[in-house]
Amino acid sequence: MKKLALAGIALAALAAPALANDSTAALSAGGLELVRNDDIAILSEDLHVSAKEITVTYHFRNTTNHPVTYYVAFPLPSVDASTPEEANFVLPDPASDNFVDFEVSVDGQKVAPQVYQAAIALGVDRSDVLRKYGLPLNPASEALYDDKLKNLPEEERDELNRMGLVIVDEYNVQAAWKLDTTFYWQQTFEPGREIVVKHRYKPVVGFGFFGTSSLDIPEYKEKYCFDDSFAKAARTRLKAIENAPNPYYDEQRISYILMTANNWATSIGKFHLVVDKGEADALVSFCGEGVRKISPTSFEVTAANYAPEKDLEILIAKPRKDDGGQ
Repeated sequence: MKKLALAGIALAALAAPALANDSTAALSAGGLELVRNDDIAILSEDLHVSAKEITVTYHFRNTTNHPVTYYVAFPLPSVDASTPEEANFVLPDPASDNFVDFEVSVDGQKVAPQVYQAAIALGVDRSDVLRKYGLPLNPASEALYDDKLKNLPEEERDELNRMGLVIVDEYNVQAAWKLDTTFYWQQTFEPGREIVVKHRYKPVVGFGFFGTSSLDIPEYKEKYCFDDSFAKAARTRLKAIENAPNPYYDEQRISYILMTANNWATSIGKFHLVVDKGEADALVSFCGEGVRKISPTSFEVTAANYAPEKDLEILIAKPRKDDGGQ
């Protein structure tokens, strides 16, 4: 039986903000974060996920008889270049600090959050060092490789290498740090009053090739809950293109962090998930209970009084249009 663990928003205490080969890596992102609290109930979450955009609408209520104020934080997925062979990211807007185009509103009013960023190497924040040498904090920045790293003086390059910020070989100088980015703002919850928080962003999607061998990868089968129906459809589709120049489907992988819902005073009262595979001839698989098809491309899950057990992982396999796959 497929099971879906839900949710995705948490709280941050007022005292301080809470702060591959031929395949690209999917970076997980999820809901707003707050520290564990017993004041704010999450009445509902309406989550829509596609490879182009993720939108979430939350309804919250302050269950106390007095106003409470928290910092609300949205941590972007970490951009981790510390393992070069796994640092093949495709960011929606790599030149921006807000590289997933995150937007948030509260009760219909747009919020302009503050930004916290840290470049971490060997567990140490080295943001000041990168700024000193005029290097962007994002290790996936195009500007970093266009001219910045390759033109470093040898003395600066060696210093960065000693700190674990770059990897140097006879052919290349490559970034090796991790960028953590969090957007946050202060939010007051009035007693007994329901507020609506909406946010949207572009997910960092993992790409690859999907073939018959993919169906037998244990990690894939467990992570995306391949069932007999999905496997049968995939094998039939791939059999039809086995003589094509590239007998594969295009693979997209989307991750969404759900576990932060454990920080709220209650489980999610009403949960609604819609997964859109984008194209009618695409295949999609994810872990869910009571999954219902609601359109040629969309699937729905609903649940009441839900608490998260695991994060949401989605795999989409699409025909390769350039090969005429069916």
